[in-house]
Amino acid sequence: MVPTARRPGTSSLAREVALPHTPRWLRIQSRVFLSIAAAFLLFAVPLALLASASLRGAIHRTYSDRALRESGLIATLPPVRAALGGDAEARAGLNRLMNEHRLLLGADYVVVTDLSTRRLTHPEPDRIGEPMVGGDFTSFRAGRPVTETVRGTLGPSVRAKVPVLDGQGRVLGLVSVGFLLPRLGEVFEEVVRVALPWYVGALALALGGASVLARRVRREMLDLEPEQIAGGLLHFRTVLGALEEGVLVVRGGQVYLMNAQARALLGVGAEELPVALDTLLPGGATTLLGADTSDAPVPLTVRGRPLLVGVRPAPDGAGVVVVRDLARVRALADELTQSRRYADLLRAQTHEFTNRLHTLAGLLHLGETREALALIYAQSRREAEHIGAVRALRPVRLAALVLGKYERAAERGVTLTLDPHSALPDGLPAPALDLIELAVGNFLENAFEALEGHPAGEVRLLVAGDPEGLVVEVRDNGPGVPAPLAGALTERGVSSKGAGRGVGLSLVRGRANALGATLTHDRVTDPDGRSWTRFTLDLPAPGVAA
Repeated sequence: MVPTARRPGTSSLAREVALPHTPRWLRIQSRVFLSIAAAFLLFAVPLALLASASLRGAIHRTYSDRALRESGLIATLPPVRAALGGDAEARAGLNRLMNEHRLLLGADYVVVTDLSTRRLTHPEPDRIGEPMVGGDFTSFRAGRPVTETVRGTLGPSVRAKVPVLDGQGRVLGLVSVGFLLPRLGEVFEEVVRVALPWYVGALALALGGASVLARRVRREMLDLEPEQIAGGLLHFRTVLGALEEGVLVVRGGQVYLMNAQARALLGVGAEELPVALDTLLPGGATTLLGADTSDAPVPLTVRGRPLLVGVRPAPDGAGVVVVRDLARVRALADELTQSRRYADLLRAQTHEFTNRLHTLAGLLHLGETREALALIYAQSRREAEHIGAVRALRPVRLAALVLGKYERAAERGVTLTLDPHSALPDGLPAPALDLIELAVGNFLENAFEALEGHPAGEVRLLVAGDPEGLVVEVRDNGPGVPAPLAGALTERGVSSKGAGRGVGLSLVRGRANALGATLTHDRVTDPDGRSWTRFTLDLPAPGVAA
């Protein structure tokens, strides 16, 4: 099984970047919880009120229909018709009969009136004989039933008025069955009381879901607040923008992050991400994603620009591609090489002069002043000869380099000779002068190393210009380049001196190719029959004269 990468938490991020503080009541978990709770209440409360109003109206309609139906049923009873028709016996027992029906139907009152609306029945006997109060009394006289909500002697109620008809269809009176509004309120409260636990349960479920969702959102956000995420992203964006290297984050062959330096080095505009890596780095860059090449970047040419591309796998399965300008890298390597050479020259000079000072001190202690003066004069003559020899080179940096190489040669027991025809013109362009210095330094150093252990090592240097260009030539009478390495000697990492070498000639070749120069090496024989290994740099420079 492939181990899953651990996701960074707040503590690990806090060690990398200072995150803004968010008050507890403003944290995302609280905000999500309160937002969902508020949204639920915002919608649920009006819906509950609307449902309550609808329920109240439904209850009102139900009791209106019930009052109308039961009034119509009572209006057809023979005792009611007989009492309204003038039967004294039927009228005497009518109130008792209506109260029995009232209790049976669950109504608050059942009232029967004559045509003049005087009550023949009523739940309160002392109200019998009084006119009925409130509502429409014209519809029943016209033979039409009616339902209404009115305030009667018992209070506000929903009731129906249904005419009582005789056998010929004449209106004799009316029957009214009513339900007091407090009764309807009790029914509504009972329904709400039954539904309230469900409503509260739904609210609790919504709030519980909001809490779970809030915790999950916070966990997905690495236990960070939105302000902290925004602040961290701004910090990392600032860091990416300050890098000199181009940085790309790649997942599945698609680029999901690319800083401004990467866009500049790759020569792409404001392309929207993600974009396929092959469209940005053609030439098999995708094949590099499986390995860590950050310590050994691969050179690629993208849109005519040489680049160094390194890939470092990330723990989450992504790949971080680092792009560098190869020309800049080479320039920095050249500067480092030159600095090391100067350091070696200074060390050699220090060592040489220390030995001479010790010799002079010993001669003076011994009282051999003439020998001491002779040593000083001899050293002075050699220094003067060397200075006179390099003066014709004119560029001060090159003259200083060759002058230091004299000391380096003496330290190694090698004789260095500068060809008397060596001279360079003034006004050389900086790239050409840098290439000449790089070539002279590398050629001479390689020649000194090739002559290590040689009893009569000799190196000859020629740096000159003619109408066709500039030439740097270094010869040494060493054993020469081993045959197996001759064809690839200028490749990076190829050297007869073992692993970790083979950089200098590669740098010279790369710089020479950029300026149209030619780097060659061969084996020649002089008129005296001696064999020499020769390294030559030919730099075309039309119009340059010695």
